[in-house]
Amino acid sequence: MRWSIGVALAVLVGVSAARVQAQKPPAASPIKPIATVEEIMKTMTIPFSNAVFEAGGEAPKDDKSWEHVRGQAVALAESGNLLMLGARAKDHAAWMKFSRAQVDAAEAAAKAAAAKNADQLSAAADALYETCSGCHKVYMKDPVQ
Repeated sequence: MRWSIGVALAVLVGVSAARVQAQKPPAASPIKPIATVEEIMKTMTIPFSNAVFEAGGEAPKDDKSWEHVRGQAVALAESGNLLMLGARAKDHAAWMKFSRAQVDAAEAAAKAAAAKNADQLSAAADALYETCSGCHKVYMKDPVQ
């Protein structure tokens, strides 16, 4: 009987502690967005994607060039992650889908560059182009050519 009362008290204390924890306001995020979507696009996404597009059309010739493309693709993937953070997300439907597709295509490009596989890099660049084009049709008022 004592054991049952002890278990019951422990459960009640645990539930009460969980309720108190649930009532605490969420901790402030350590993330401090600085750039706007437009700044991310101009300073990161476009230059990094151009490097992937170029390499997808004409494969790198040496190890240093392959590594450069891999780095650009990794940075491009991360710029896609930045586009999904906080107020940058235009919506939680198509915007997130396009941004995630950018991350996935850029990751595929990075893996292809690491493997020095020109065919896979070309396919990843094509997938990236389709993602960018689709997103621009939906979200850009005046698409840049």
